[in-house]
Amino acid sequence: MAVTPVGTSSAGPDRWSSRGFAIVALCFAINMADGIDVTILSFIAPRLQSEWGLGAATMGNLFSAGLLGMAIGGMFIAPLADRFGRRRIILTALALMSAGMIASGFVTSVTQFFLMRVIVGAGIGTVLAAMAALAAESAPAAHRNLAVGMVQAGYPFAAVFTGISVVQLLPTHGWQALLIYAGCITVVLGPAAWWLLPRATGPATQDLPEAGNVRSLFSPAFRRRTLLLWGAVFFGLMVLYFIVSWIPKLAIEAGLSETNGIYAGALYNLGAFVGTASMSFLAVKLPLGRLVPAMLTGAAVAMIVFGSATMSIGMTLTVAFLIGVLLQGGYNGVWPLAASTYPAQFRATGIGWAIGIGRSGAIIGPMLGGYLMAAQVPLPLLFLSYCVPLLACAACVLFVNARSDRRA
Repeated sequence: MAVTPVGTSSAGPDRWSSRGFAIVALCFAINMADGIDVTILSFIAPRLQSEWGLGAATMGNLFSAGLLGMAIGGMFIAPLADRFGRRRIILTALALMSAGMIASGFVTSVTQFFLMRVIVGAGIGTVLAAMAALAAESAPAAHRNLAVGMVQAGYPFAAVFTGISVVQLLPTHGWQALLIYAGCITVVLGPAAWWLLPRATGPATQDLPEAGNVRSLFSPAFRRRTLLLWGAVFFGLMVLYFIVSWIPKLAIEAGLSETNGIYAGALYNLGAFVGTASMSFLAVKLPLGRLVPAMLTGAAVAMIVFGSATMSIGMTLTVAFLIGVLLQGGYNGVWPLAASTYPAQFRATGIGWAIGIGRSGAIIGPMLGGYLMAAQVPLPLLFLSYCVPLLACAACVLFVNARSDRRA
């Protein structure tokens, strides 16, 4: 069972309640909407590039637009959840996501598309931080890692069905309609959140000076852990969003057809769901500081195999699935670790700023990948270069946990 570090609030229910289960389930569903809104762009990217005549570098910029929005949402909107409650901020985030996705279906230029992706990203970055804090506060302390981890599993779970749906609907409906459909799914979650989330979600911290205060993250008790978490999120998202954004295109480069390339993306996300769910249950018994680095190291090996080995279609798809299990399953262990790092009065602020700082890595990852692919860098060297930040992420997680163990 995970140990709560010294200085971290362990406040929460003594046991699971029906409302606690429902809130975590709602957060899972909202994270599914996040998964649809983010990954749909990677699935429609080949068609969008073909219809608009976009190069890899321009497409990389569009991928990074959503990540820029996530940084804005995580750093500047999500901390408001510590002062005004989780419910109000989650509803605001859902409104941003819905409006941005539906409007994306009507854009006529790259600039308009870029701006809409920023708006969608701002909503996603906000809701990710608020949901992680809310899930941690709705679960018993012994199952906090499980609750936060399972919420993260909603993202790849939805991405699987997004890939399958795109394969079926893209030829007949076009990518514009698919973006509008995705926005409508997010709209449905707004009334559910309005009804289920109590008006007093989150701690009553409005009058506490540390509530939503970024300076609290750098107090002596939290400075080292904050910097290590930022490093883990930065390096991890640099690799994760490179893979998520480009996996269909990379699979095509590896010799698959466009349809099989989309299936490779769907299988990657199926593996991500399996890996995240497995990590969440294992985190109840195993320390995250050992589990996460082990999974990320295995992901580096799988990435090298994917990029360098000549394989059949079946083996290529299998390795794509394995990368999802190890990479995203391992990386998502960072969020339960982050939720247990900070007390309730600035938990959303801590997670939000980790998301915001980390998104700079997520912006760099797809953009750099686009430039490297445009420069026709060999596939083995491309994957090998991304193993370096992946191992740096594993090292940061290892040291965060080691520091936690010594202080606890």
